[in-house]
Amino acid sequence: MTAKMYCLHTESTYTRRVRDDIAKHVLVGGEEAFVPLTARSKKIHGEWTDVMIPMFPGYVFLRTGDSTGLFERLKGSLGKTIFKYVNLIRDEEYIIPLSKHDEQIVTELSDREHVIRESKGYMTGDKLIVTEGPLKGREGSIISINRHRRTAMLAVDFLGEKRHVTVGLEVVRKE
Repeated sequence: MTAKMYCLHTESTYTRRVRDDIAKHVLVGGEEAFVPLTARSKKIHGEWTDVMIPMFPGYVFLRTGDSTGLFERLKGSLGKTIFKYVNLIRDEEYIIPLSKHDEQIVTELSDREHVIRESKGYMTGDKLIVTEGPLKGREGSIISINRHRRTAMLAVDFLGEKRHVTVGLEVVRKE
């Protein structure tokens, strides 16, 4: 059976706690709970430091090959601490399946650890050329670049809505 991805929504401050509780109390072998992260450089006290920031704040993703079993185990956990932090996403649903398009957004940019690593590139006039990293070949989806913060903003359709995702991008030179 092929694994399918689902997501649930919580308040941003509880994302990691919900992920960890589900991983500990609900999931069985071969299933996974994760929060996709973006690796960025951030200037803290005058020094560039690597930080990890959630790609979609407040969303926890689940991968399973047994959706019926997962739903039953999640229902059994409704009275426990996990679900007092989980919000309805739509139409009285706490957990929804991801479309193939949504799955691609989450998986294609990130590595096996579900982290979108920082990309590198250079500017030629007003045009960005990405030379390495997950944004290579995806320059068309970048809507803005902040060279001082070393970030790029992408426009993506996710869960039927247009969202902006900020990822790490170092522009090494301008020609």
